[in-house]
Amino acid sequence: MTPRPFAARLDQAPAYWSLGELLTIIASAEQTGGAFSLMEEWLPRGAEPPPHVHRREHEAFFVLDGALTVRVGEEMFAAEAAAFVFCPLGIPHLLTVESDEVRMLTLCSPGGVEALFVELGKPAPARTLPVDAAEPDLDRVVTLAAHYGAEVLTDWP
Repeated sequence: MTPRPFAARLDQAPAYWSLGELLTIIASAEQTGGAFSLMEEWLPRGAEPPPHVHRREHEAFFVLDGALTVRVGEEMFAAEAAAFVFCPLGIPHLLTVESDEVRMLTLCSPGGVEALFVELGKPAPARTLPVDAAEPDLDRVVTLAAHYGAEVLTDWP
């Protein structure tokens, strides 16, 4: 697939309530010819993904607001507004939201894993955090993550 030039606006991009967060897809793999995907994530404390490892893509975070700690392998990074953290593929990582909420840009290269969040979520009726977010079905998360080349690590220390 050959990518075509495009422009996107955050307030007009597709948004989903997925796993307790608001996820907005600014650029999808489909739009970039598979080169990358770019998402804005707005997570409250407690809605972090479980420890996991990507087998197909690198993942990087640029914090816009709030603070989080990112463990990548054995390294720990404190990330506040204007911080960037890179997680190479094949290395387990874990995010911990340290503030009440965090807003960040998430870049995945190559793209494609954004479809996991779409499949696990539903279109957001408002550009807000989900109201009364239900506990995710961990078995479904593990199964779908594997389909998209990610492995949820239930025993990572």
